[in-house]
Amino acid sequence: MKTSGLNLQGVQRSFDTPEGPRHVLKGIDLEIGSGDRIILFGPSGCGKTTLLHLMAFLDQPSGGQLHFNGEATDQWTEAERCKVRAREIGMVFQQFHLLPHHSVLDNLKLRLRYLPHPNPLPDNAEALLEEVGLGGRENQPARLLSGGEKQRLCIARAMLLQPALFLADEPTGNLDDKNAEKVRDLFMDVSKRGAAMVIATHDQRWFEFATRVYAFNQGQLELISI
Repeated sequence: MKTSGLNLQGVQRSFDTPEGPRHVLKGIDLEIGSGDRIILFGPSGCGKTTLLHLMAFLDQPSGGQLHFNGEATDQWTEAERCKVRAREIGMVFQQFHLLPHHSVLDNLKLRLRYLPHPNPLPDNAEALLEEVGLGGRENQPARLLSGGEKQRLCIARAMLLQPALFLADEPTGNLDDKNAEKVRDLFMDVSKRGAAMVIATHDQRWFEFATRVYAFNQGQLELISI
């Protein structure tokens, strides 16, 4: 597992609307390092997903700075952002983003499409599927998986390249209690390997998993648990 450090200093994000600028993030200060398990807690629309997108370099702040492994990112080109995102960051979205008629293995391979050069499937692929409870299902179409199995496949895909930073947006929002518990156990396994983890959720059951919990308060983060 690679090591990671992500530092946010005074990060702001505003969006233009017909009524004027909408200030979603209003000066976010946050340091994230290897082994951290950070929960971003709050209801829909509070800014959790916006902040995750900035951390994944899918978007850029309106103000403030992000540093990744000590390097300022404001002057990065889109190619540089894509390279870091492909190699260093694993993402689990609220929607599964699977190809329903393609096999489990083909959906796992989607992770490799974002690398700058063609890469073979890593040797750990089958072991990873076994680890998430999908061993022996490599050739099954993704559409035949249950909701919990689809989410576990998404986690395996995010873990494939052993990312330094692991981001998840409401990873148990669509799961029952049993499958949600399995996902939290998988995330703990990822954390034990040294990945920095940031999870956006409105589910307080994640609090026991966290090393730090932040609640959104009018566009800012408030530490509510350590």
